[in-house]
Amino acid sequence: MFYGIKRPISIDDETWEKYQGEVTTNLILLEKQGWAVDGIKAYAKYINKNIAGKIPSGNVLVEIDKCNKQTQLVGSEVFKKMWYAWKAEGLSTSESKKKLNMLMKVTGMDGIDENSSAEELRRIANKIDPNLEPDDKFWGSLSSTVRTAFLPTPEGNPIALANIEKRIHIENALKGKLGKQVHLFRYVISYQQAEYISNLYAEGTDEEKLTRYIREHNVDWSVDESARLHQKRYYDKDVNRYIFPEGHSNANGGVNLKVVTNGKFRSEFIINGDGKFLTLLDKDATQDAMVNCSSFNYATANDNYHQMFDVFPAKETGYEPRFRDESLFLKDKNGITYKERRYIAPEILNSDDSTSLKQNRKNFKDRVKL
Repeated sequence: MFYGIKRPISIDDETWEKYQGEVTTNLILLEKQGWAVDGIKAYAKYINKNIAGKIPSGNVLVEIDKCNKQTQLVGSEVFKKMWYAWKAEGLSTSESKKKLNMLMKVTGMDGIDENSSAEELRRIANKIDPNLEPDDKFWGSLSSTVRTAFLPTPEGNPIALANIEKRIHIENALKGKLGKQVHLFRYVISYQQAEYISNLYAEGTDEEKLTRYIREHNVDWSVDESARLHQKRYYDKDVNRYIFPEGHSNANGGVNLKVVTNGKFRSEFIINGDGKFLTLLDKDATQDAMVNCSSFNYATANDNYHQMFDVFPAKETGYEPRFRDESLFLKDKNGITYKERRYIAPEILNSDDSTSLKQNRKNFKDRVKL
C-alpha cells in the first residue's frame, strides 16, 4: 500500500484481507475529505504502531473499526495526530484553507449556513470528541490555522494590513463560503465546551463546575475581559426602563458574567445570575441565552484581530444564524417582531451594572481559590 500499511501480527490471510479492505475504505474517505498526505501518513503510522504491532488477532478488525471512526471525530487521539502532522498554519494561506475545508467536511459544517437550525448546528457538536477539553492545545492550533487562512497579507491586501496595524479600521477577513462556515463553527465549539464542563461533575451549577475545573486543572483563565457585549437589552423610553430578553436572570445584580480560558481568551463562558451557561445551541436556550450567548474566539486577545475574526463577522456580514438574528428583536403579545426594537449592548455599563459585575467577578475569583 502507498501509505505503508503493515500486516498485523499473527493473523490469517482471510483476516488480513478484511483488514486491508477496512483500511483502504478509510483511506479513500480521508482522501475525499481533503486530508494532506502527511495527515494520512500519520493515520497509517498510528495503526501500524497501535494495532498491527499490539492487538491480538481476534480483536484486530474491531480495533481498526474503532480507529477509523476516531478519524472522523475531531479532537480524538488519532485525529489530533493527523491534524498536527499536517503543518499548514503559519505556512501559507492556501494550505491553511485546504486544512479548514477538510475540517468542515469531517464535521458536516460544509452543509451548514445562516439558514440552518439550532438542532442542525447542535448535531455538528457530536462530531467533536466529548472528551476534548476547552483548554486543549488543539483549539489554539485551529485558531492559528484560521488566522493564517484569512489574515490579509502585505502582498494580498496591503491597505487592510496597514489599517489593522495602525488600529484605524477593521476589514472583515472571514469572506466567502468557507469564512461563513468557520464563523458559524464558533458557536458549535462554544456549545461543546460548555457541555464538557457541565458534564464533568455531577453536582453544582455551571459556574461552580467551571471554578472547580479551573482550580483542579491549573487552567489559564480570566474573568476581567469586557462583558459588555453580553449584556444586551432594550431601553424603552415609554416606560423609562430597560427591557431584558426573555429568560434573563435578575439574580446577583442581573448581569451576565464572562469567563475566558485557553490563553485567557479563546474559550468563552457566559454565565447568568443563576450560575447557568448561556449558549446559543442549548436545547433549552432562553431568548437571553441566544441574545447574549458565548462564542469561541479565533483571536488571542481583545484587539483588532478579535474585531476582525470574531466581532465584525457577527455584526456586518449576514453570517449569523437566522434564528439568532430573530431573537435580537422584541416581539408583541402575538409574537410579531418589532423591527425597530432591538436588544443592543450598552456603550458603557451603568453604575449599578458595573458594581454588580465587579462583585460577581470577585465572587468567581474567590470560588476558584477555595
